[in-house]
Amino acid sequence: LRPGAASTPKVGTTGKRHVYTKEELLALRELEVCLRRPDDLPDMTIQRGPSTGGGGGGGGRRSSSDRGQRGGGGGGDWSRGNAPPKRDRPQPNTGGGQQWSRGQAPPKPKPNQGGNRGGKGGRGGQNQAPLYDGPVAPLVKGENRWMPKKNTSAMVVTEKKVKSILNKMTKEKFDKLSTQICDIPILSYEMLTLVIHIVYEKAISEPSFGDMYADLCVKLSQTAQATNFIQIIESDEADTDGVENYKVYRWSNDVSLTDDEIVGPFGSVEDCMGAALNPQKGQDPIQRGEMELELVNLKIQNGVFMKIMKSKDAEEGQDDIFYTVFFAVSDAEDCGQQLSKDIFLSERECVSDANKHNSFKRSLLNKCEDEFNKQDIYVGWKKEKAEYEQTKSKLTESERESKEEELEFRRLAIKKQMLGNVKFIGQLYKKGLLKEKIMRYCIASLLKLEELREKKSKNPEYKDSGDHDLDEEDHEALCSMFTTIGKTIDHHQAASFMKVCFDKIAKMSNSKKLPARPRFMYKDLIDLRANNWKLR
Repeated sequence: LRPGAASTPKVGTTGKRHVYTKEELLALRELEVCLRRPDDLPDMTIQRGPSTGGGGGGGGRRSSSDRGQRGGGGGGDWSRGNAPPKRDRPQPNTGGGQQWSRGQAPPKPKPNQGGNRGGKGGRGGQNQAPLYDGPVAPLVKGENRWMPKKNTSAMVVTEKKVKSILNKMTKEKFDKLSTQICDIPILSYEMLTLVIHIVYEKAISEPSFGDMYADLCVKLSQTAQATNFIQIIESDEADTDGVENYKVYRWSNDVSLTDDEIVGPFGSVEDCMGAALNPQKGQDPIQRGEMELELVNLKIQNGVFMKIMKSKDAEEGQDDIFYTVFFAVSDAEDCGQQLSKDIFLSERECVSDANKHNSFKRSLLNKCEDEFNKQDIYVGWKKEKAEYEQTKSKLTESERESKEEELEFRRLAIKKQMLGNVKFIGQLYKKGLLKEKIMRYCIASLLKLEELREKKSKNPEYKDSGDHDLDEEDHEALCSMFTTIGKTIDHHQAASFMKVCFDKIAKMSNSKKLPARPRFMYKDLIDLRANNWKLR
């Protein structure tokens, strides 16, 4: 273990690497050479040195010799196995010659000391200004001070609830969470479109769960009724050729009770109508504030739209207090009030038309159409890509890398959106929320087929337009569409349509103008159809 130690066992002297076992290592501690203090070991005894207090406010640095001689006491020898001698606790020095211990207040520093951190290198030094210890005036709260306010509007609350539930949605929790979404009250058409938008965007971002979100749309279509927010408006707009009290009807899906300004108060509905028909003699508008109102009547008379409401804040036993909002029918759009374009002769006909235009299925169809027509976004990307190719020689290398990275990121985002949209539309068709006519239109748009105008049928027929110049993403979207709905749409009544589609697909699968990937995707699709749409 040490040069010159004859009693050291010669273990591993062959020159090769030797691994000591636990027993060999334990045997070494019993050897005499490991228990005896070597004669040539330097004296490492710790001795008491002089006091190292920092007197006079000095915070100077201690020398290395001072640090080495701090010690506990005695100066006696000690060897391995014995406890070191106890150290005397040094007495802290405050710089003024006085001592203090724990539990007592420290002595006050001298006026010119600037605290206990004086001296060379200290913070503040002797010229530090004294701290202000006078009275401090309390803070005064301003009238326009900022205060946090919770947004309790129905739209914001609904959006948070739907997003919160969708973030927890899984196939195992579907029954419970979908019921919670269906229980959210739909108070306006705007709120209905908001719920559809949130669910649709979630389905596009998670295409693997498209069937689950399609089932959610089925449940919403059964519970979200337009009758909860549709209002029928009695009107006298029709030309009645002198007939008195002749009534026609309109409908609105957006009658708000939260107008910022209202006119009133009035004691009766007739007073409200009088103020609306004679605004010059009426009252000036007032701020609604936090007042809660309840709808009483909607009416169009002499070209004036009148919304009559009463306050919910009236105490029991008191007479109702009425308020009104009115404007010319020609200004309805500028005032943000939706009115049906058509005028109906009967209330029943008006209600039927309102339910048709504001149903969940109709709103979902509008959303699908808008999202599918967004495929034109790729046209804008191609135009920007071509402009970049023409100007990239004038850009630096870092600018070219940044622009190419941005274009590639946008291309992938458009591709993800397109494929997710196509898959979800297919799932909605399989659940019966979309008709076959819509699916034929989507497939024909992707495959660039031309509609046969001369044939009148329930579902349109198409023919090959001869245009094989499809975008790269269209090939994958088309295959994804047929993989999703192929078994449902490939029936006897659609034989002619499917023949036109797969004749063109067969041509493109053998076209040398296409890259290998879309050609083999089309070949796999043909094999899938031949196998009765059963995946291998």
